[in-house]
Amino acid sequence: MATFLDIAGLKQFSGLFPFLLVLVLVYAVLSQTSWFKEKQGMAALIAVIAAIMTLFSSIAMKTINLMAPWFVLFIIFSILFILVFMMFGYTQKDVTEFITSGEYGIGIWAMAIMIVIGAGSLAAVLNEEVGLEKLTAGNVSSVGAETGTPANYGFWQTLFHPKILGMVLIMMIAFFTMRQLVKTE
Repeated sequence: MATFLDIAGLKQFSGLFPFLLVLVLVYAVLSQTSWFKEKQGMAALIAVIAAIMTLFSSIAMKTINLMAPWFVLFIIFSILFILVFMMFGYTQKDVTEFITSGEYGIGIWAMAIMIVIGAGSLAAVLNEEVGLEKLTAGNVSSVGAETGTPANYGFWQTLFHPKILGMVLIMMIAFFTMRQLVKTE
């Protein structure tokens, strides 16, 4: 039975979204640089070429298709977070000041979350396309017999390993400690 939630028919348009995303983002970034402000046609041409080149890379297409929903969720939660502030009586100016000020590092956290989403998506796609066995073919340090594992098993096992989580926690503590030590009043 077909429902309005069945979007399997949109699978054929999966190449259109990465093309448009790369086209718009590259054009937006290039049009903000001083050299391309007078040469909008050149910026558009470079954006179209970059978008077409994206269509030829299956890794880039799959990475964009994998990380786009996560970015949408991140943006939705960010907007809801801002709305919670405004619900408690803060003005738009106060919220903008809070986000852009370096005191709490909201911008740094947002960039860190975006980098984690992008790197995780790229790692998952590379693991699916190339596989961990081919990437570590020359590695002779493994002990024991190799067994078949699901495609994302190695990535998630590494990401949530206690040593990696501990390293991330120590780096975050060091970051905020250094930030407080060098803060000028």
